[in-house]
Amino acid sequence: MSIQAPWKDRFAEPLPGEHFVQLYREDRFLVEAVALFAGVGIGKGEAVVLIATPEHGAAIDRRLADSGFAVDDLKQWGQLRFLDAAETLARFMRQGLPDEGLFRTVVGSAIEAAGARRKVRAYGEMVNLLWRASLGAAVRLEELWNELVRERDVSLFCAYWLEDAEAEARFPRDLREAHAHVVPVTACA
Repeated sequence: MSIQAPWKDRFAEPLPGEHFVQLYREDRFLVEAVALFAGVGIGKGEAVVLIATPEHGAAIDRRLADSGFAVDDLKQWGQLRFLDAAETLARFMRQGLPDEGLFRTVVGSAIEAAGARRKVRAYGEMVNLLWRASLGAAVRLEELWNELVRERDVSLFCAYWLEDAEAEARFPRDLREAHAHVVPVTACA
């Protein structure tokens, strides 16, 4: 398995203030991409905040450890932080929509704390948990992320799981347009 050019560069060297999305069908491709994104950032002394499902978080931790990173030490030092996506999402959702103030308190403060002395890369899959239940709520969450990314100069990588090959063509336009780049399923082969 490998990440195809030019997308490998996007994962490894995202621009500050850039928000991009990967569409994926297999978890192993997602884990590889997030581990590349996080690993290069860690290697450059950047902070990494992963807001993922526990399963994806554990797989990313294993991939980073397999690449030689001392994951537990990085977490203890605050350079790598993991937040459970469902738990984090629940902390700022109100009446089926993201609450801006709570989002800034919950997610904004995590980003701010991580980046107190360094650049921040963030990976989030809360929108992936949300979009099938409520497209409007997912779009609003992407808008809140875009505001935070611009204000804090964060590099943000998010991902959406697609159930089949045809789903990429049906991926909602509003969600596509919320991102600077859409990394296609075919970026990982």
